[in-house]
Amino acid sequence: MENLSDNIETGKQPERQVKNIYKSVQRIVFETLKDEVLTGQLKPGDFLNTLTIARRLGVSRTPVREALNRLTSIGLTENEPHKGYFVKKLSVDEILEIYYIRASLSGACTRLAVNNITDEQIGHLSSLCDEMENHLSQNNHEHMLDTNYTFHDTIFKAAHSPRLQELVLQYYQLSEQYRALALELPGRYGEVCSEHRAIVDALKKRDPDLAENKEKEHQINTARRIAEALNVTPTR
Repeated sequence: MENLSDNIETGKQPERQVKNIYKSVQRIVFETLKDEVLTGQLKPGDFLNTLTIARRLGVSRTPVREALNRLTSIGLTENEPHKGYFVKKLSVDEILEIYYIRASLSGACTRLAVNNITDEQIGHLSSLCDEMENHLSQNNHEHMLDTNYTFHDTIFKAAHSPRLQELVLQYYQLSEQYRALALELPGRYGEVCSEHRAIVDALKKRDPDLAENKEKEHQINTARRIAEALNVTPTR
């Protein structure tokens, strides 16, 4: 790989330009390591030495540590106390199981919400879709995840079923790190926005079958895209 430090000109530069260059280096390091994990160049259980990676990529250790922290947040690596970073051993079957359970629970919530959700809440969901699409144009995944939670939580609450809401939130939290991974997959961010719009349209039509199916499709599509990234063919 080309030495990344060669791309940074020496000498005094405007502060904004320096920050932009640094952000570019961060992004390149993150994308490189993410691709190496997903393609198997870095294998489950591999120790990730920050100094070795920094020398290989021609950067300082700081962007490497930041990239590894980000990879940990999306579930591809883990940081073991007093040991360091390792490529995480992902259980694809476990990921798929969580999402299929989420699909059933979320689908049931959305079905119940059809008869209880107010026009004001539907308007709020539409506004949240606008926000997420705006985050898409800015490639802002962190804000997208926050807004995504508000979107689904609005529907869960509209179901007026506290026990079901408790269960679906439990599995929502279990899939948290994988949602971040899914958004990193090419094209998935835009797909999520389209799927959210389809759910809102079904709620507007007050069609329980359509609303439940669109919510289930949304969750299952995420599971399939994660499996695809990990080179696994879903059996369900």
